[in-house]
Amino acid sequence: MPKVGIITDSINCLPPELLKEYDIRVVPQSLTINGQAYQDQIDITPSEFWEIFPEMKEFTTGAPSLGSLTSTFTDLGKTTDSMVCIVVSKALSATHEAAVQAREIVKSECPNLNIEIIDSRTAAGAQGFIVLEAARAAQAGKDLAEVVRVAQDMIPRVKFVTAMETLKYLIKSGRAPKTAYLGEVLQVKPIIGMVNNTGLVENLGRVNGKQKAMVKLVDLMKNYIDISKPLHINVHYTNRIEDGEKLRDLVTSQLPCTEVYLTPYTPVMAGHTGPVVAISFYSG
Repeated sequence: MPKVGIITDSINCLPPELLKEYDIRVVPQSLTINGQAYQDQIDITPSEFWEIFPEMKEFTTGAPSLGSLTSTFTDLGKTTDSMVCIVVSKALSATHEAAVQAREIVKSECPNLNIEIIDSRTAAGAQGFIVLEAARAAQAGKDLAEVVRVAQDMIPRVKFVTAMETLKYLIKSGRAPKTAYLGEVLQVKPIIGMVNNTGLVENLGRVNGKQKAMVKLVDLMKNYIDISKPLHINVHYTNRIEDGEKLRDLVTSQLPCTEVYLTPYTPVMAGHTGPVVAISFYSG
């Protein structure tokens, strides 16, 4: 049993087998589609989301409930007195604030619990890689301070780039970079991502056509990696796994990858983006 428990939210995009292997606890984000409330990845799967998507008129999301956060902290506190909760960028979600509130509630009843809340300043598999390395440190027997240091060291290293089919969903959610609005009006689709450790979605360029977009993503990756070091990638897809497979093969044919995953966006993410392909990655 690791000395330190690891918790994250459902935006992490880690494969289920890794979550199980490292006993990473996942607290679901909340979402509402056409008036129906769901818990991300619990009440609705990615495939179920895409069945509903053509009829989706209303879509909202929210942070994990205080109840789910407090119960996760309390349950984990039965086996360890130290835990690290790594969440999606607080510039994009109220999850960090909710986790801090939940910590105060739990510590009022269990004052000996040590609960560190970390803003990943990113999302998707980039967030997941931070979580994964923290979990590996915990499994190796590192103490709380060491696990926190591993997570903090990972934050500036992980990157995340995305090719959008349309920006209308991201614009509607209020999470699009400001320069995206003009691009959508002109039918020019920018490449977006989170690469500068700001916690915000950034505009990284523009391109026409799906194949060119995939090539652009791989070219962008090369600006942020050291090819002399091991490359870790998690390729994400939404409604077409074939697009994810194509992008994964494009990356692995050009770059030497040590760790490769292929995972879907969860419903809470896909509702804000619509159809996309994306890559989360870091080297070293």
